Amino acid sequence: MIISLLLLSCYTFFVYFILERVYNGNLSFLLIYLITFLPVYFIFQLIVFDFSENVLLVDLIKYSKDFVIFSSFFIVFFGSKKDFFSTELKTTFLDKTIILFIMLSSIYAIIPIGEASFYVKLLYLKNIYLIGVVYYLGRYFSINENLFFNLKKILILILCIAFIVSSIEYFFNFHLHSFFNYAKFNLLINDILPEGNFGLSWTFERSPDQARFGSIFPNPLEFSSNLILFLTIPLFAILDSKKNIFKNLFIILIIFVSFYYAYSRASILSALIVIFVALLITKNYKTVFYILILLLFSTLIFYYLASEDSIYFVIDTFTFNESSSFSHLIEWIQAILTIIENPLGIGLAMSGNASGVDQAIKIGGENQFLIYGVQMGVISMILYSLMLFKSIKDSFSVFNQSKGHIKELAFIVLLTKFGLIIPLLTANAELYLFVSLTTWFLVGSIQRYYQKISL
Repeated sequence: MIISLLLLSCYTFFVYFILERVYNGNLSFLLIYLITFLPVYFIFQLIVFDFSENVLLVDLIKYSKDFVIFSSFFIVFFGSKKDFFSTELKTTFLDKTIILFIMLSSIYAIIPIGEASFYVKLLYLKNIYLIGVVYYLGRYFSINENLFFNLKKILILILCIAFIVSSIEYFFNFHLHSFFNYAKFNLLINDILPEGNFGLSWTFERSPDQARFGSIFPNPLEFSSNLILFLTIPLFAILDSKKNIFKNLFIILIIFVSFYYAYSRASILSALIVIFVALLITKNYKTVFYILILLLFSTLIFYYLASEDSIYFVIDTFTFNESSSFSHLIEWIQAILTIIENPLGIGLAMSGNASGVDQAIKIGGENQFLIYGVQMGVISMILYSLMLFKSIKDSFSVFNQSKGHIKELAFIVLLTKFGLIIPLLTANAELYLFVSLTTWFLVGSIQRYYQKISL
């Protein structure tokens, strides 16, 4: 208990430090909070609970994150001398789309549709509001070159820590989450029984006798999705400035070894696509051609030299005969049939894996688009798809028409959001707080520059 109180005291001081500066108008510290605390947000709860077994302390940590973000928004909205909706922040198409999505979510939280309680709906609505709030805080905030440089250093540091932790997990064949009693935490906090062969959940294994690791993040799937964001940083350095190539190639090597530890096929495929798209948008067409040739030969070599088990594993993955792929398929079919029968939705908090969603009544949960569609109908799927499409398209426009750190920032946002599409198709990926909230904040910041170049 003493250790838990000590950790909470340190965290309380950190929150005070952040809020004091945010309330005095320095919004950069909110972004620092997002990229420093959200990566360890879950494991911090796990450690505090392991030493205290106190649910209240865990709730305090959870809601402190919401307090920091929402209070920052209200200070900026009501307390700033500068008008939040000033003429220099004219509403863009993406602004309107996000507002409509939030309004639609609010309506579905109020109307009596679905089996979820009003309290659970409000909890779910809060998570959607977080996306809109960090986006609009990003719209208000301009990231200067010095801050951007420091943010990149912090992100690379987080990557190195995550790599070291996952390497230790891999070589000693144990889960950090097991060490801090993840199963007990999940049972008492989320009312979820331990699953799988490692006594955690199915997410932590690639086969009955092979583990995959989540490092400092909540689970391997979230770890691997976050790696997509980390990948864009050395990728830009190699393709644009061509400085410190060996250093950045080493960082990329670390990232792909981490992908192996986490072993999410969706994110690994996304990473390869991100590299391919990065080469295209930076006009490295010869490299693209060589990679395609190399990929063709690699495929042929794999087909003729790989073991039958490896070949069948790949085939079964794409034909949905492999157990994990098949479970995705079942969830998708359930969700699609529900949307066809109920095109206006069946109610908020009736799909997905978010905290508060009753797993006994939920329908679907392995596709972010379908999750919203089940809950709020086809319109919500269209709005959410437009949000993603415009964030990618507008970032591409800024990338093409900017220089310096703005060009690099647009590159990172563009490729991260594009790279997350496949994880979004296979998981409730907006629950991955670190990469979700950080990138939506950065999307908002990029939208400032997009507005200027589109006038």
